[in-house]
Amino acid sequence: MNDVNKMNKQSWILFIGILLIGASLRAPITSVGIALPSIKESLLLSNTSVSLITIIPLLSFAAVSLFAAKISHRYGLERTVFGALMIILIGIALRAITDVSWLYIGTILIGVGIAFGNVLTPGIIKMNFPLRIGVMTGYYTVVMNIFGSLSSYVTAPLVKQFNYQFAISLIGVVTLIGIIVWSLQLKKHKAVKQVASTDTINVWKSPLAWQITLLMGGQSLMFYSLINWLPEFLLSEGVPIHEAGLYLSILQLAIIPLTFVTPIFAEKMKNQVALTFGTGLLFMVGILVLMFMTRSAIIGIILIGIASGLAFGLVNTFFGLRTEHAHTAAKLSGMSQAVGYLFAAIGPLGFGILHDVTHSWYASFSILLVTAGLIMFFGSQAGRNRTIEQTL
Repeated sequence: MNDVNKMNKQSWILFIGILLIGASLRAPITSVGIALPSIKESLLLSNTSVSLITIIPLLSFAAVSLFAAKISHRYGLERTVFGALMIILIGIALRAITDVSWLYIGTILIGVGIAFGNVLTPGIIKMNFPLRIGVMTGYYTVVMNIFGSLSSYVTAPLVKQFNYQFAISLIGVVTLIGIIVWSLQLKKHKAVKQVASTDTINVWKSPLAWQITLLMGGQSLMFYSLINWLPEFLLSEGVPIHEAGLYLSILQLAIIPLTFVTPIFAEKMKNQVALTFGTGLLFMVGILVLMFMTRSAIIGIILIGIASGLAFGLVNTFFGLRTEHAHTAAKLSGMSQAVGYLFAAIGPLGFGILHDVTHSWYASFSILLVTAGLIMFFGSQAGRNRTIEQTL
């Protein structure tokens, strides 16, 4: 907190701009889930068409993350992020048009814009606040999660009071403010200055990069699998529908405080091996509680929520801590999120297929147990105090 208080006026404007980026990176997606029944009814969509609306953003994240860093290196981080916010705003506007084609086009554009923001914001923090990576990452990630949760919460009453078009477009106001604030950064834009060798750094060849990617991919697979299937699992175990919905909310709420405090404390630690190992252990214990102690499901859900917050906070902090240059941070972020969101897209699919084939939840949950084990024994090595550049 003291570090933030010491910032000058320009740094404060940049800080607010970073928070507004975070506010626009999850809310446009989380608002749609609640509005899907209304969208389906208004546009006469099939279940398959509705499913595509939820998968498209994740696939966009995975695809665009591969080349976001390269584009930013050519045009500069500030300009590229400004363009990303513009793309998100255009996508929000197009998505609200009462037409199936515009719904899909808008959703794709939102996914593309968010992917750029996800990948490049850690690089911006690394470049502008190299001595405050933890606290800046903490504020950025907690704002992202708060606005994501808030968007889910307010969408239902807005759909009921007005219509789905208004409900899923309201976040565009925040994105527009972000564009206005971020435009101030374009005035100070200058060509990206990096050590020449950073151009040739291939993060895909770094064992450390793969360890961080495993942490990112693992937590994504678990989070999105549970977001999609936890209610149905609980219903099959006799948990009432209203209680299952409450548990899902608790899972997301448990994440928020940890996404804030984890980067701050992680940055001050000599290394984060034990913390990352403990994250995998919490995932494993939480999953075992869900599998074998369903009456105590709330305990397992809270443990998984804590682990998800730790993992998300750690991986975003590692983008800055484990690199020496902003452009390398963007490359690492791009790699981790490309693989991570691919896991997020296929994880729930595999979870559902295994349940359909075996008619049991144990096989599905075994995927999560294996993933937790991989985080414990391999992902935890991302906590060692070294950089990508040192490993290549």
